[in-house]
Amino acid sequence: MNLTMFIIGLVILVSYICGLLFVINKSHKEQERDLRNDPEIPSDFKDSY
Repeated sequence: MNLTMFIIGLVILVSYICGLLFVINKSHKEQERDLRNDPEIPSDFKDSY
């Protein structure tokens, strides 16, 4: 009983961590794309980013 609860909890935790990292990575790429396409930001700042 304890082993099955541990395995189920571990599966939930690992899937949560993987989902969280996926969302963070996706948001980071989207924010970087928005930064590069923003006309109000000077181009020299975009090149250093």
